[in-house]
Amino acid sequence: MLRLYYTDVSAIRDDGEGYALSEYRREKLSKQRLPESRRQSVGAELMLQKALYDFDPRLPWPPEIMVNKYGKPEWKLEGLYFSCSHSGRIAACALSDRPVGLDVQELTDCRDSLVCRFFAPEERALIARSTDRDRDFTRIWTLKESWIKAIGTGLSTPLESFSVVGEPRLDAAFWHTERDGYHFAICVPGAESAEPEIHSLTTGH
Repeated sequence: MLRLYYTDVSAIRDDGEGYALSEYRREKLSKQRLPESRRQSVGAELMLQKALYDFDPRLPWPPEIMVNKYGKPEWKLEGLYFSCSHSGRIAACALSDRPVGLDVQELTDCRDSLVCRFFAPEERALIARSTDRDRDFTRIWTLKESWIKAIGTGLSTPLESFSVVGEPRLDAAFWHTERDGYHFAICVPGAESAEPEIHSLTTGH
């Protein structure tokens, strides 16, 4: 089971009022000042809430969400895993019966300084010969982020230490798509496929 939920956060309340948010989310909101960041954060949790309800409406909400030593959010729902991400107007959540990593990025200008610092040799070579550097840069970046989120280590795993293009391949299934100027990437370690069931939702006040 692998499902992707995403929404446009433009109409979401940035104060979080009226939403049944977890303590984890409310703590994050207390530290965020920009309205856009707050809407993104609330939107990600609304997608998680919808995903969990669709999976089993009997499960309690909000769940207790904790973070591991690398800062990855986790819960104690056995055999069920989630990953949230947001960028620009989009907030998203992936729900799976296996460890999963999701990343969303708005199309980003390719910056050579980031390519040199964070991309593996195979990825740098792809960018060097690319005819659409911005698109390929954003695609590779989201795929790399999805891997470190899936394995739960965050940036303690150097981005340049692995490649999501060429050979040898990482022991994981990857999925990538582009929708309305946004790149979505999902990684499921040890799986044969990471293609999700997709739900595009409308949220608001």
